[in-house]
Amino acid sequence: MKNDKAHFVAFVGVMYALIFVLFLLEGAVLSPLGMTACILSLPVAIAISIYDGWKKSFIGGTLLGICSCIFCLIFSAFIRYANPLVSILPRFFIGVTAYWTYYGLSRLFKNIKNTFVRESLPAAIAGIIGSLTNTVLYLLAVSICDGKGADALTAIMGVAVTIYFPIELAACAVFVPVYVKVLQKINRKIVSKGALDKREGVKAGESANAGGEQQ
Repeated sequence: MKNDKAHFVAFVGVMYALIFVLFLLEGAVLSPLGMTACILSLPVAIAISIYDGWKKSFIGGTLLGICSCIFCLIFSAFIRYANPLVSILPRFFIGVTAYWTYYGLSRLFKNIKNTFVRESLPAAIAGIIGSLTNTVLYLLAVSICDGKGADALTAIMGVAVTIYFPIELAACAVFVPVYVKVLQKINRKIVSKGALDKREGVKAGESANAGGEQQ
């Protein structure tokens, strides 16, 4: 159990560092162009949320939100968006909606022979749903905190017609299935190694007991 917790904490730490670096890279490259799309970090956050069970579905979005909050605190131009109700809370639901989309479609397509439809398509659609959740809830939170909740729909529609929104959707649709496969492969290796270590520990214990009985 302790081993599993250690792996989990290490995994979360590594994923947080990865998302933060990608978030900084996006800010450095896209901000001068007038874009704020999460083309790199959001697909990773969604993949983290859906590759395993529902209990971990909130992790990716929450990590993205924390990175966003810290980013806004570092760069004073974005300080108004550092409010956790804007930067973190809306992102909490990214992985939740994406996970249940992925889970439902995976169950629906589980008997289909085509590998793409059975495995990649659910992840791609989940990526799109996660991206939509991020955009809609984030803009809604910004509007409410600015005292312009009634204008939230206008703000959402304004973003929907910009160039970076479809780019973000496409990035999530393409990258999420790839990241999910990588994370699932890593997870299987960790689980297999844990099971192997457990069996070896049992065998060592049995050997020690046998030796004690012989004496």
